[in-house]
Amino acid sequence: MDAKLTVKSRDMKGSANARRMRRDGWIPGVVYNNGGKAREVSLPKHDFEQLLHHHASEHMMVQIQIDDGQEASVLLKDVQRDALSGGVLHVDLQEVAMNKKLRVQVPIELLGEAEGVQQGGVLDHLLHHVEIECLPTDIPEQIELDVSGLNINDMLTIQDIKIDSSKYTILMDDEVGVASVSPPRAIEEPEPEEGEEGEEGAEGEEGAEGGAPAEPEVIREKKQEEGAE
Repeated sequence: MDAKLTVKSRDMKGSANARRMRRDGWIPGVVYNNGGKAREVSLPKHDFEQLLHHHASEHMMVQIQIDDGQEASVLLKDVQRDALSGGVLHVDLQEVAMNKKLRVQVPIELLGEAEGVQQGGVLDHLLHHVEIECLPTDIPEQIELDVSGLNINDMLTIQDIKIDSSKYTILMDDEVGVASVSPPRAIEEPEPEEGEEGEEGAEGEEGAEGGAPAEPEVIREKKQEEGAE
Protein backbone atom coordinates (compact mmCIF):
# COMPACT_ATOMS: atom_id res chain seq x y z
CA MET A 1 0.00 0.00 0.00
CA ASP A 2 1.92 3.05 -1.31
CA ALA A 3 -0.96 5.56 -1.47
CA LYS A 4 -0.41 8.21 1.21
CA LEU A 5 -2.15 11.45 2.10
CA THR A 6 -1.66 14.08 4.76
CA VAL A 7 -5.05 15.38 5.90
CA LYS A 8 -6.10 17.89 8.51
CA SER A 9 -8.87 17.95 11.10
CA ARG A 10 -11.77 20.34 10.59
CA ASP A 11 -14.40 21.72 12.91
CA MET A 12 -16.46 23.77 10.48
CA LYS A 13 -19.48 22.07 8.92
CA GLY A 14 -22.27 23.08 6.55
CA SER A 15 -22.56 23.52 2.79
CA ALA A 16 -21.26 27.12 2.81
CA ASN A 17 -18.06 26.11 4.61
CA ALA A 18 -17.68 23.10 2.30
CA ARG A 19 -17.89 25.33 -0.80
CA ARG A 20 -15.33 27.73 0.67
CA MET A 21 -13.06 24.80 1.50
CA ARG A 22 -13.21 23.48 -2.08
CA ARG A 23 -12.43 26.92 -3.48
CA ASP A 24 -9.33 26.96 -1.25
CA GLY A 25 -8.14 23.62 -2.64
CA TRP A 26 -9.46 21.23 0.02
CA ILE A 27 -12.09 18.47 -0.09
CA PRO A 28 -14.29 17.79 2.94
CA GLY A 29 -14.23 14.20 4.18
CA VAL A 30 -15.04 11.89 7.06
CA VAL A 31 -12.94 9.12 8.62
CA TYR A 32 -14.98 6.38 10.33
CA ASN A 33 -13.18 4.25 12.89
CA ASN A 34 -13.95 0.61 13.67
CA GLY A 35 -16.38 1.68 16.39
CA GLY A 36 -18.45 3.70 13.93
CA LYS A 37 -17.37 7.11 15.21
CA ALA A 38 -16.73 9.78 12.61
CA ARG A 39 -13.94 12.32 12.44
CA GLU A 40 -14.25 15.34 10.12
CA VAL A 41 -11.18 15.94 7.96
CA SER A 42 -10.05 17.94 4.93
CA LEU A 43 -8.09 16.34 2.08
CA PRO A 44 -5.73 18.21 -0.27
CA LYS A 45 -7.66 18.43 -3.55
CA HIS A 46 -4.71 18.18 -5.95
CA ASP A 47 -3.03 15.26 -4.17
CA PHE A 48 -6.28 13.34 -3.82
CA GLU A 49 -7.25 13.77 -7.48
CA GLN A 50 -3.78 12.61 -8.55
CA LEU A 51 -4.20 9.55 -6.34
CA LEU A 52 -7.52 8.73 -8.05
CA HIS A 53 -6.03 9.31 -11.48
CA HIS A 54 -3.38 6.63 -10.96
CA HIS A 55 -5.76 3.95 -9.69
CA ALA A 56 -8.36 2.06 -11.72
CA SER A 57 -10.65 1.60 -8.73
CA GLU A 58 -11.90 4.19 -6.24
CA HIS A 59 -12.03 1.43 -3.58
CA MET A 60 -8.43 1.35 -2.46
CA MET A 61 -6.32 1.46 0.66
CA VAL A 62 -4.77 4.76 1.69
CA GLN A 63 -2.33 5.55 4.48
CA ILE A 64 -3.32 8.88 5.99
CA GLN A 65 -1.55 11.10 8.48
CA ILE A 66 -3.69 13.60 10.35
CA ASP A 67 -2.23 16.95 11.39
CA ASP A 68 -2.01 15.86 15.01
CA GLY A 69 0.46 13.15 14.03
CA GLN A 70 -2.00 10.26 14.16
CA GLU A 71 -1.68 7.72 11.32
CA ALA A 72 -4.32 5.30 10.09
CA SER A 73 -4.87 2.77 7.33
CA VAL A 74 -8.18 3.57 5.69
CA LEU A 75 -10.29 2.23 2.86
CA LEU A 76 -11.54 4.78 0.35
CA LYS A 77 -15.19 3.90 0.77
CA ASP A 78 -17.15 6.51 -1.15
CA VAL A 79 -16.41 9.46 -3.44
CA GLN A 80 -19.24 11.91 -4.08
CA ARG A 81 -18.95 13.86 -7.33
CA ASP A 82 -20.70 16.82 -8.89
CA ALA A 83 -23.24 15.58 -11.44
CA LEU A 84 -22.26 18.20 -14.02
CA SER A 85 -18.54 18.87 -13.60
CA GLY A 86 -17.49 15.49 -12.17
CA GLY A 87 -15.47 17.25 -9.49
CA VAL A 88 -15.06 15.60 -6.08
CA LEU A 89 -17.45 17.02 -3.47
CA HIS A 90 -16.94 14.75 -0.46
CA VAL A 91 -14.97 11.65 0.57
CA ASP A 92 -15.77 8.87 3.05
CA LEU A 93 -12.87 6.89 4.54
CA GLN A 94 -13.19 3.76 6.66
CA GLU A 95 -10.45 2.83 9.09
CA VAL A 96 -9.61 -0.88 8.82
CA ALA A 97 -7.60 -3.51 10.65
CA MET A 98 -4.84 -4.78 8.36
CA ASN A 99 -5.21 -8.38 9.56
CA LYS A 100 -8.98 -8.55 9.01
CA LYS A 101 -10.61 -9.39 5.68
CA LEU A 102 -13.08 -6.96 4.20
CA ARG A 103 -15.56 -6.86 1.33
CA VAL A 104 -14.92 -4.61 -1.66
CA GLN A 105 -16.18 -4.20 -5.21
CA VAL A 106 -13.48 -4.39 -7.86
CA PRO A 107 -13.88 -3.34 -11.53
CA ILE A 108 -13.76 -6.03 -14.22
CA GLU A 109 -11.54 -5.32 -17.23
CA LEU A 110 -12.24 -7.29 -20.44
CA LEU A 111 -9.16 -8.26 -22.45
CA GLY A 112 -8.79 -9.28 -26.09
CA GLU A 113 -11.10 -9.17 -29.10
CA ALA A 114 -13.81 -11.82 -29.14
CA GLU A 115 -13.98 -14.21 -32.11
CA GLY A 116 -17.69 -13.50 -32.37
CA VAL A 117 -17.05 -9.77 -32.81
CA GLN A 118 -14.81 -10.53 -35.79
CA GLN A 119 -17.75 -12.47 -37.22
CA GLY A 120 -20.03 -9.44 -36.90
CA GLY A 121 -21.39 -10.04 -33.40
CA VAL A 122 -21.67 -7.49 -30.60
CA LEU A 123 -19.73 -7.79 -27.31
CA ASP A 124 -21.91 -7.07 -24.26
CA HIS A 125 -20.14 -6.19 -20.98
CA LEU A 126 -22.82 -7.44 -18.59
CA LEU A 127 -21.10 -7.05 -15.21
CA HIS A 128 -18.69 -4.18 -14.53
CA HIS A 129 -17.80 -4.90 -10.86
CA VAL A 130 -17.36 -8.05 -8.83
CA GLU A 131 -17.62 -8.23 -5.03
CA ILE A 132 -14.76 -10.02 -3.32
CA GLU A 133 -13.42 -10.61 0.18
CA CYS A 134 -9.73 -10.22 0.96
CA LEU A 135 -7.18 -8.62 3.26
CA PRO A 136 -6.74 -4.84 2.89
CA THR A 137 -3.21 -5.25 1.53
CA ASP A 138 -4.44 -7.60 -1.23
CA ILE A 139 -7.14 -5.40 -2.78
CA PRO A 140 -6.57 -5.49 -6.56
CA GLU A 141 -7.11 -2.42 -8.74
CA GLN A 142 -9.06 -4.55 -11.23
CA ILE A 143 -9.81 -8.12 -12.22
CA GLU A 144 -9.07 -9.11 -15.82
CA LEU A 145 -11.10 -11.51 -17.96
CA ASP A 146 -10.03 -12.70 -21.43
CA VAL A 147 -12.92 -12.67 -23.91
CA SER A 148 -10.96 -13.58 -27.07
CA GLY A 149 -12.41 -17.11 -27.16
CA LEU A 150 -16.05 -15.99 -27.18
CA ASN A 151 -18.07 -16.87 -30.27
CA ILE A 152 -21.53 -15.61 -31.15
CA ASN A 153 -24.07 -16.61 -28.45
CA ASP A 154 -21.27 -17.55 -26.00
CA MET A 155 -21.10 -16.16 -22.46
CA LEU A 156 -18.52 -15.90 -19.69
CA THR A 157 -19.75 -16.02 -16.09
CA ILE A 158 -18.32 -15.45 -12.63
CA GLN A 159 -16.94 -18.99 -12.56
CA ASP A 160 -14.72 -18.13 -15.55
CA ILE A 161 -12.81 -15.51 -13.54
CA LYS A 162 -9.33 -16.81 -12.68
CA ILE A 163 -8.31 -15.56 -9.26
CA ASP A 164 -6.03 -16.73 -6.45
CA SER A 165 -8.45 -18.54 -4.14
CA SER A 166 -5.92 -18.46 -1.30
CA LYS A 167 -6.22 -14.65 -1.19
CA TYR A 168 -9.63 -13.88 -2.64
CA THR A 169 -13.19 -15.12 -2.22
CA ILE A 170 -15.75 -14.06 -4.82
CA LEU A 171 -19.03 -13.24 -3.11
CA MET A 172 -21.29 -13.66 -6.14
CA ASP A 173 -23.12 -16.58 -7.77
CA ASP A 174 -21.04 -18.58 -10.26
CA GLU A 175 -23.75 -18.34 -12.92
CA VAL A 176 -23.90 -14.53 -13.05
CA GLY A 177 -23.02 -13.39 -16.57
CA VAL A 178 -20.00 -11.14 -17.07
CA ALA A 179 -19.64 -10.86 -20.86
CA SER A 180 -21.34 -12.32 -23.93
CA VAL A 181 -21.44 -11.95 -27.70
CA SER A 182 -24.85 -11.43 -29.25
CA PRO A 183 -25.69 -11.98 -32.96
CA PRO A 184 -25.48 -9.04 -35.38
CA ARG A 185 -28.39 -6.70 -34.91
CA ALA A 186 -30.73 -6.68 -37.91
CA ILE A 187 -31.13 -3.36 -39.73
CA GLU A 188 -34.80 -2.45 -39.92
CA GLU A 189 -36.02 -1.08 -43.27
CA PRO A 190 -37.85 2.24 -42.94
CA GLU A 191 -41.59 2.03 -43.46
CA PRO A 192 -43.05 4.16 -46.31
CA GLU A 193 -44.38 7.50 -45.19
CA GLU A 194 -48.06 8.27 -45.34
CA GLY A 195 -47.51 10.86 -48.06
CA GLU A 196 -45.83 8.29 -50.30
CA GLU A 197 -48.67 5.82 -49.86
CA GLY A 198 -51.18 8.55 -50.70
CA GLU A 199 -49.36 9.43 -53.93
CA GLU A 200 -49.31 5.80 -55.01
CA GLY A 201 -53.01 5.52 -54.25
CA ALA A 202 -53.73 8.67 -56.24
CA GLU A 203 -51.82 7.32 -59.24
CA GLY A 204 -53.90 4.14 -59.09
CA GLU A 205 -57.13 6.11 -59.01
CA GLU A 206 -56.06 8.25 -61.98
CA GLY A 207 -55.30 5.10 -63.96
CA ALA A 208 -58.77 3.75 -63.23
CA GLU A 209 -60.46 6.98 -64.36
CA GLY A 210 -58.37 7.19 -67.52
CA GLY A 211 -59.58 3.83 -68.83
CA ALA A 212 -58.12 0.34 -69.10
CA PRO A 213 -54.39 -0.22 -68.53
CA ALA A 214 -52.06 0.32 -71.47
CA GLU A 215 -51.08 -3.33 -71.95
CA PRO A 216 -54.64 -4.70 -72.51
CA GLU A 217 -55.21 -1.87 -75.03
CA VAL A 218 -52.15 -2.96 -77.00
CA ILE A 219 -53.39 -6.55 -76.99
CA ARG A 220 -56.84 -5.54 -78.26
CA GLU A 221 -55.36 -3.45 -81.04
CA LYS A 222 -53.18 -6.37 -82.05
CA LYS A 223 -56.20 -8.67 -82.24
CA GLN A 224 -58.08 -6.15 -84.44
CA GLU A 225 -55.13 -5.95 -86.81
CA GLU A 226 -55.01 -9.73 -87.04
CA GLY A 227 -58.75 -9.78 -87.87
CA ALA A 228 -58.21 -7.22 -90.62
CA GLU A 229 -55.56 -9.39 -92.17
